[in-house]
Amino acid sequence: MADSSRERIFTAALVFIPIALLLFLEVGLRVAGFADDRRHAFKAVENESGWTGFNPEYPSRYFRGFLPNVGFTPFREEKPENGVRVVVLGGSSTAGFPFQWYHGFPAGLERRLMDRFAGYPVEVINLGMTAVNSYTLLDLTRHVIRMEPDLVVIYAGHNEFYGAYGVGTSADWMPKSPWFGRTILALKRSALVLALEYLFLGPPDYGLEPGSNDRTLMARVVQNAGIELDGEIYRAGIRQFTSNMNRVLDHFESAHIPVLAGTLVGNLSGQQPLSQTADALAAFSAAEVAFAEGDTLNARDLFETARDLDQIRFRASGELNDIIRSWAERPGVEVEDLEVAFNRASPSGIPGYDLFTDHLHPTHEGYELMADAFSVRAAPMLEAKTLDAGNLGIDWKTPILDELSAAESGILIDRLLADYPFNLDADSESSTSTYAAKLRERQDSGRIGDSLAVAIMVSPLATQNALLEGAQLHLAQGDSAEALRYYHSLFYWQPFNAALMEEVIGRFLASSTLDALVEKLALQGASRSDRLYFWNALAAIQLRQSQLEAAEVALKQAERIDAQSAIMLYNRARLEYSRGDTAAARGTLEAYRAASSAAN
Repeated sequence: MADSSRERIFTAALVFIPIALLLFLEVGLRVAGFADDRRHAFKAVENESGWTGFNPEYPSRYFRGFLPNVGFTPFREEKPENGVRVVVLGGSSTAGFPFQWYHGFPAGLERRLMDRFAGYPVEVINLGMTAVNSYTLLDLTRHVIRMEPDLVVIYAGHNEFYGAYGVGTSADWMPKSPWFGRTILALKRSALVLALEYLFLGPPDYGLEPGSNDRTLMARVVQNAGIELDGEIYRAGIRQFTSNMNRVLDHFESAHIPVLAGTLVGNLSGQQPLSQTADALAAFSAAEVAFAEGDTLNARDLFETARDLDQIRFRASGELNDIIRSWAERPGVEVEDLEVAFNRASPSGIPGYDLFTDHLHPTHEGYELMADAFSVRAAPMLEAKTLDAGNLGIDWKTPILDELSAAESGILIDRLLADYPFNLDADSESSTSTYAAKLRERQDSGRIGDSLAVAIMVSPLATQNALLEGAQLHLAQGDSAEALRYYHSLFYWQPFNAALMEEVIGRFLASSTLDALVEKLALQGASRSDRLYFWNALAAIQLRQSQLEAAEVALKQAERIDAQSAIMLYNRARLEYSRGDTAAARGTLEAYRAASSAAN
């Protein structure tokens, strides 16, 4: 009996000791802070107490040799009780490529929601990243739930085959099953696993070494480029997307977080099949003939067939959109059919380079179209907690794309189209040479935006410094409108610099010809800082434009902050007089004079 007990104890020790050793190592590494930057999705914003943002090193868990950029969209560590918080998930189109994040659709959505829910702290947190797919969305879901969003917006699916751990980027020996990618990402939550990765593969490789980015990511990421429609790898990709996204939606449903998803859009009429396979090219040629003959319905079907037959699968197939549309049957999920919206917006009825910069990334107008479509659907989903919100009704059709941002995006597209798979014969030398020639063309154009964009690409000049320099140069030339567009972009890099915002708005507030731009800057400042100055500025602009209901919304917010504000009282008197209530206007003017005297 004693021997049997000792044997059981010995067996238990054989099992327990290795487990205890692993736990000891895991705890020790965590206490020592090993790989903290790569294990934690969020980190505090430096010098801004109470604010946090996405950790730019966290995406290194998905790649080696590449670190996706993530937009700087800080949010409050403690969600305000009356706050509106939206999290957006997706790939490069969600990140805003080829533009900076503040010209993508999530920032456009935020601006529209700030307008629709004036007076409420609105946060649209963009977690979109280049080259990620459903594995990344599933990995981020647990972090998103802890953020307590009122809504999650999803625009994802284009990267399903070639994104991180996708079936088209995985080595041949790797299993093409969702469990494998999920297991790897689960293991990477462990400090011990990251330590072993460091031991065998070396320190994190972010692709910052000279020469590491001679080729575009599209040229570097593909291991299995030819993926035949309905073939084994294609079906594995569909299973991967379906399985991972069902888990994502299950998690949000369990947490009672509503989801708004968008169908995927791409360049149909302007992008011939990248794979150059005979059946895909034949369908595309037939589509062009039907298109030229005015047979739009048949042409669209043929363009979609050509896209689906394209074996280089950087554009999502129609089957992925069918899956996304099916999510509308789930409780708490709504689907915005962006395909329909883009078809309607395209003058020809079939989107091409009129709405896209390349094979699938929208133009600035395309991103604004997405922001419009998502905001119309999102607003009713958020109204339950914002019943007394005001609506300023700002016109978002006025362009806010500055010349520098347009030039930056153009350079990135030039580089993309010069390399594989758009140029199937491209190699490192030829793509680099073509890119250099494009940079020289822009450098010699004589445009401020082009010169600054080239400087950003070839020198240490930071984008925010270039924006400030560009604004000052345009002011010196007397182009105030373009300077304001530069400042609008700059404020996304410096979202807490309320003093600069006030200085810029104050400089142009008296000019009615700039109202459409100044009011957007004022709204940005008001939503971020809730300072009296910005609400008063908004009220003044709306009064000058005879937008009395909008002026009332802004004045209510100014009054909430300071009921004795002389500027607010003066503007309220103007509003009352404009409405024909002269008695009330006289009383408010008396209060204004008293407040002015007290201030002096």
